[in-house]
Amino acid sequence: MTKKVTINDIAKLTGVSKSTISNFLNGKFAGMSEETRQRIQNQIEELDYRPNRQARALKSRYSSLIGISVTDISNLYTSRLLKGMMERLQNTKYHTIIMNSDLDEEYEQYNIEKLLDEKVDGIILQPLKTSSIDYNSIDSNLPLVQVDRHLQPLIWPAVVSDNTEQSKILAEKIVREGYQRIIILTPPMENSSTRLKRYEGITEAIKNTEVELEEVLTEEVKDLFSSDQRIWENIRPFCEDDKKTAIYAFNGGLLYGVIKILNDKQIAVPDKVGVVGYDDGSLGELISPGLTSIVQDPVKIGYKAADLLVRNIEAKEQKAELIIVNSELKMRHSL
Repeated sequence: MTKKVTINDIAKLTGVSKSTISNFLNGKFAGMSEETRQRIQNQIEELDYRPNRQARALKSRYSSLIGISVTDISNLYTSRLLKGMMERLQNTKYHTIIMNSDLDEEYEQYNIEKLLDEKVDGIILQPLKTSSIDYNSIDSNLPLVQVDRHLQPLIWPAVVSDNTEQSKILAEKIVREGYQRIIILTPPMENSSTRLKRYEGITEAIKNTEVELEEVLTEEVKDLFSSDQRIWENIRPFCEDDKKTAIYAFNGGLLYGVIKILNDKQIAVPDKVGVVGYDDGSLGELISPGLTSIVQDPVKIGYKAADLLVRNIEAKEQKAELIIVNSELKMRHSL
């Protein structure tokens, strides 16, 4: 059996102390020459040394683990959030445990408990609920960053899109184009701060107009897009009367799905009905007609969330702040 390489072995071969090796492994290079750092790095690579994470955690009281809990890992937006997080954490000492709640609140709670059992140093949370009270199993002092959505009251920092402002800008554009009715197409709003903020932007934009606002609630979207025929049953009366109508889909899956439904039903876009919404993957450019949409930057949101969490872990402090990442309204041909 091959003998496991230890810190003692690395120290002897490089001619430095065990504490110097430990500092190197923990990214503490103050007072360490570049020549020493390179010598240690070369020896570690030559011996294929892998630190014992559990042993280091017991000694240092830190696990070097970051827990990530997302709502639906199959969602294109969520996968790009994770890409941003991984890009930021790639060259750090931190390992990740990624948990998928699959849009199930009980499963989310189970996942959070597992992360806490692993003694993670911090958590990135894309919450399924809106109240901080529902997450009281998490110590408020544990470094945690909310991503995409945020809880109220705000007891942990959050990195989110500018949902209210962009929704307001888009709704104002719809009004200027002479539409008489806006149909909101969305899963239930009460458990998503993101959807509530988008709704807030719409109502602000049309409050002094005669534009009608209707809500069509859908199931959560668990695939690339939703073409549930119940959507057609609910929007059909608005597509067949004489009022100039715009459908505003609150996420990419519904945006792509409603375009497919309207195409299948031979409802001309935008001649008969306008369609706009959130397009998390810029697929709106590839669909005919090109979709007018708000394009978010989930990679940047994920990167900023991971960066903030690492800084808060290492600073041993955090503050409840809301960090806004700008989105961009892309005007195309569906409105």
